[in-house]
Amino acid sequence: MTGQIALLLRVFILLPLAGLAATLPFVTFDKAAGLLTIDVNAASITLAVVLYGLVSGGTFAWSRWAKALGGKT
Repeated sequence: MTGQIALLLRVFILLPLAGLAATLPFVTFDKAAGLLTIDVNAASITLAVVLYGLVSGGTFAWSRWAKALGGKT
């Protein structure tokens, strides 16, 4: 059971987040100035994509998870 939960988390949450972080870097560090800069516009786009993925594309995964835990879908 815990293996299935880990698989769901990895496939439907962690891997897409890693892909977004790699393709759309919104946190940079300026070594010369010693500043950590966060691009709020890119971060908001990333958050929107993550939320959309969890709510729309991830509904299949959530329903499978709920059914595995004994719930009805």
